[in-house]
Amino acid sequence: METGEDAVRRAVNGFAEAWNRHDMDGLGALFTPDADFVNVTGRWWKGRQGIQTSHAFTHATISQSSPGVDVPAHAYGIFKVSNFHFDRIDVRLIRPDVAIAHGAWTMVGDSRTTESRSGTMTFVVTRDRDRWLIRAAQNTEINRTVKT
Repeated sequence: METGEDAVRRAVNGFAEAWNRHDMDGLGALFTPDADFVNVTGRWWKGRQGIQTSHAFTHATISQSSPGVDVPAHAYGIFKVSNFHFDRIDVRLIRPDVAIAHGAWTMVGDSRTTESRSGTMTFVVTRDRDRWLIRAAQNTEINRTVKT
């Protein structure tokens, strides 16, 4: 039987799975409609659509001229061939319907560097009926070696 912690871990890991498929519709579906996402450069994307659109731009799954993108133009497609995985996901249930998760991650395939990148993401995850959705995420890079 899946515990609340297991379900949260699965929801968070869905971020990496959607990233690696470059499935930005799937990535967007992991977030609540009013979610917040702060990326490693400090850009604060508000709402599921903004989060999805800005990620889609960096994965080159939308046109460079798409509206609603909050990413510099030179970042188009930087993650087109990237692979992202969580090395560890720690979960703490705050209430039966609210959890905080921390995911230590590694990524390769950023077009701006040949080196792997790593960091930690912090997630606030909430239960909506029978599924867990990301309400907020903050991404922090540990070994920043690429130019922004």
